Amino acid sequence: MAKVSGSVEEVVHPLSFSTSQEAWEKLNEYFLKHHRKLFESGSSYTSGMSASFNIFVKIKKAWVDPDFDYGRMFNYKGQKWTTLVNNYLNLNKLDLLRSKVRYFQSKNNQNYNISYSFDNTHDNGKGCLLAATFSRRLNDDIPVITMVLRSSEITKRLIFDLLLIQRMGEYVYGEHQTFMINIYAIQMYCNTETLVLYHGHKDIRELLEGKNTSWTKNVLITLNKFLNEPTTFGSYKVFLRTAKSLSPEAFKNQGHVVTHLYAKDLKLEYDDIEYPDDCITLSQRKKFKQKFINKNKRNEDLQ
Repeated sequence: MAKVSGSVEEVVHPLSFSTSQEAWEKLNEYFLKHHRKLFESGSSYTSGMSASFNIFVKIKKAWVDPDFDYGRMFNYKGQKWTTLVNNYLNLNKLDLLRSKVRYFQSKNNQNYNISYSFDNTHDNGKGCLLAATFSRRLNDDIPVITMVLRSSEITKRLIFDLLLIQRMGEYVYGEHQTFMINIYAIQMYCNTETLVLYHGHKDIRELLEGKNTSWTKNVLITLNKFLNEPTTFGSYKVFLRTAKSLSPEAFKNQGHVVTHLYAKDLKLEYDDIEYPDDCITLSQRKKFKQKFINKNKRNEDLQ
């Protein structure tokens, strides 16, 4: 049976964390434990899915561990990052935003709020990222990026989105500028089959020790099945991803190999090449850049 906590009135859940990495960790642990900060009111859950609404997260420093391994944790390949960037970012629009920010930064008055609306170019895209506003307040040395999310799956998707926000900030401000992140999420949610992926980061059994609710029992039952019977989930993509991530050795005879995909290798490339107006995605720019480099090399060889 589905359960709804609190009244039907809108409730805002304010949270504050030191870094993006800590935000991801604590949010997953709050969902694992059904922490009162998210589930005392303004939330709902069934035996296999939980959701909390109107969450405002303040992150003091945009930082995901450079050695965070998306390949080992979620069985992601490099194409996953390229698809995310191509789906949500129009790099020409981001270039324009960067130019506006730098214009304001060159003035004595550095108070600005410049918004970026995310694209959603794929037919199967879920449109989870809505907008990002780049802001700086008078007498404040640290800018802030405020993100509005329609919805966020908190285990495998949120940590990817947090890295995307960080890379956008680095693209606009440079890698040496510290900046904060504010996130307003209309909904954050999880289901047990993806939430247990967190076990690859921290031992869920230790985190839930002493917790004895119907929700925590179901989480542990799901985790144990993925650990002890990983090949019984069939070919359903979501479940199979979790099974391969938590028990990769069980799929070796099927040719499965763990590939590493570190946060430090996932970036938005910045260069001074003047791209055509219709060259807006990361993959398009990579192709154009390679042609640009090859053309310049041929010209150098002819000289």
